[in-house]
Amino acid sequence: MVTELKEEKFKEFVSSNPIVLIDFSATWCGPCKIQGKILDGIEAKFGNKIAIAKVDVDQNPNLARDFNIYAVPSLVFFYRGQPVVFDVKSEESTEEELIESSKLVGVQSEENLEKIIEELLSQKDSK
Repeated sequence: MVTELKEEKFKEFVSSNPIVLIDFSATWCGPCKIQGKILDGIEAKFGNKIAIAKVDVDQNPNLARDFNIYAVPSLVFFYRGQPVVFDVKSEESTEEELIESSKLVGVQSEENLEKIIEELLSQKDSK
């Protein structure tokens, strides 16, 4: 079962696990339910290697604002406490551009998520 995460436990959760996947979602969102089922499968496969949590954007508006979440579902991976940036435009990217580059917006396939997780696990194993 994917962990339900509240604002007050967010930093502790992200910093206490080497690889974290946060699902920013809402209870009224149909695509979020689809993403939730996919994440259940991911957790079954990788649950002992990564931590997965769900953040309800309606109940945790400050977190949604901090990560510029305007569409759900949005997924953010963390590696050693920092958001994983997927597409850096330049060396001088602003913090807001880095946050935007760390989000995966819309339903993500199990195959895509597995690929990202395996890449992060290989980085963890090589350090």
